[in-house]
Amino acid sequence: MSFKLSQMITQYKKILTFFAHPDDETLAAGATLSRFKREGCEIHVAIPNTGIHSRRNNIDNLSLVDSEIELRKDCINALSTFGVEETNIYLGQFSDNEADKTTLLDLIHWFEDILNKVQPDAIFTHHRYCANIDHRYCHEAAVIATRPNLTSHIPIFCGEVPSSTGYLKPSQWEPNYFINVSKIDIENKIKAMESYKGESREDPHPRSPEVLSALAKVRGAESGNYFAESFMIQKIFS
Repeated sequence: MSFKLSQMITQYKKILTFFAHPDDETLAAGATLSRFKREGCEIHVAIPNTGIHSRRNNIDNLSLVDSEIELRKDCINALSTFGVEETNIYLGQFSDNEADKTTLLDLIHWFEDILNKVQPDAIFTHHRYCANIDHRYCHEAAVIATRPNLTSHIPIFCGEVPSSTGYLKPSQWEPNYFINVSKIDIENKIKAMESYKGESREDPHPRSPEVLSALAKVRGAESGNYFAESFMIQKIFS
């Protein structure tokens, strides 16, 4: 089963992404965010983890603080590429790559506060079997926080993060939702990723411009498009 955004985009006027670290949202859904914005959607971005603390074995505490400040600035600059307002960006203080140090409930409560504020039409988050533990916690929190009831039916789509998704074998990554994006959307994704000065890498790293472009081409070929981003449907509603 595969779906094109053109069949569903009119349903979604307000999008919330819930990816663990600054840059995950761009890697997994940057071109999609670019297209959604062009289509007039309101975009909100929730990022619970700092993306820095796991490097404490290599840099001192003062440098950690400075690095976190710089990464948050990079995040705001990157998302501005897609037209996301700074007021629509929610940055948390959960430690990097240490989701098992806190409770899933803490993350759920943090996310629920944003959910209640934003009231999104759809959520984009991580794949259940990502190699990164923070990614897996985000997925679980999103599923639990959006349990459907008579008054709430929020679709969830799970994205792939190059350099993480697919590394935990068997990956069980079988995309069934392909979003047709343009060359401009891919260029915006790469430009946004390059704003993350400490996260972007040179070819042939999965986070390099060359590989991101190649992946978009492959996902496009798989779905009968020139370029695409792929997702797995966690749940949708008629």
